[in-house]
Amino acid sequence: MSQCPVCGGEEDVVSHTCRIKPYKDKTQIGHQCRSCGLIRYPDNVGHFAKVIARQSTEATLRELRNATDERPGREFFMAEMGMEIVSKHDASVSFFGSGLNTDHLWLKRKYPEITTKLVDLENMQEADNFEAIPVATQSDVVVASEVIEHFTEPVEHFKSLLRLVKEDGILICSSNIYDGTDVSMHQYPFVPGHVAYWTPLALIKLASDMGCFVDFRTPVVGLTRGGPRKKYIIFYRSTQNMFRTSLYFGTHMHAPSEA
Repeated sequence: MSQCPVCGGEEDVVSHTCRIKPYKDKTQIGHQCRSCGLIRYPDNVGHFAKVIARQSTEATLRELRNATDERPGREFFMAEMGMEIVSKHDASVSFFGSGLNTDHLWLKRKYPEITTKLVDLENMQEADNFEAIPVATQSDVVVASEVIEHFTEPVEHFKSLLRLVKEDGILICSSNIYDGTDVSMHQYPFVPGHVAYWTPLALIKLASDMGCFVDFRTPVVGLTRGGPRKKYIIFYRSTQNMFRTSLYFGTHMHAPSEA
């Protein structure tokens, strides 16, 4: 029997067959931890480098959440929220795994005093502010939108991500979080490339082991097409940022996102 890479608990082999479109009748074989609930689908690899067929469902969703020439997208709002929480309008902001998304340009136009960085596997935008993941530098705010579900090595990949966050900084991730309901009625784990279906407990355990606090918030898009499991997962090390996060959501009903 295999062990969970996050908490060390025993894993069961599970089989899930989707009952809804667009992945109806697609079956995933995976491992589910008996302790923290993390579900891993190791055979569902692919597309982490953002190379997705233009006609696919995932490509359509990406077009809706990414920036266009007319409007900013989700990563802009995640970054702006992070800047407000850390109270630094001259902050350094890293966009992790953005691919071709141009939300960093919208942020720089609105806040010209900040430093933006694109951190990824490759420089898909041929940007001057690109940093490769192994040598990327730390930032006050790190944004990772729809990335952590692609982590084939959950602990090691999270270490690489959290390494980019300054001691008094903040990491904001966007992903779907498994809530214990019927997986066959969820689209998210059947999307090609989604190898990790995180639970709150798995992320709390991981954060604790890495010296972080973690917070879960629902973005505006979670009220509509994002669905009830869409969350922002917010990591920080300092108690000051814990209180700043509480203060922010004391006056905001939901986390900001694309409509």
